[in-house]
Amino acid sequence: MKNKENLFNLRKKINKINTSIIKLLYKRELISKKIINEKININYPIKDSIRENKIFKEIIKKGKKYNLKKKYLIKIFKEIITNSIKIQKKIYKKKKS
Repeated sequence: MKNKENLFNLRKKINKINTSIIKLLYKRELISKKIINEKININYPIKDSIRENKIFKEIIKKGKKYNLKKKYLIKIFKEIITNSIKIQKKIYKKKKS
């Protein structure tokens, strides 16, 4: 019975972490929406490969501290960045039409 209780408690911790991740992704999206407005104001391109490369270098560096695999981090952050670009393109189209 004790093992099931341990499993339940560990799963509760995972659930809390999942909620935190969701909240952080939401906050990131809000900032991404503000960023596109600034990009529009200064006529800056939506996609910035130099910035993306810096992000990937930074997350890989930080991931090493926690023994996280490079491939894993790149896969996750590619998806996050792709989502931000989609959001920004949608806002850009609305503002420019």
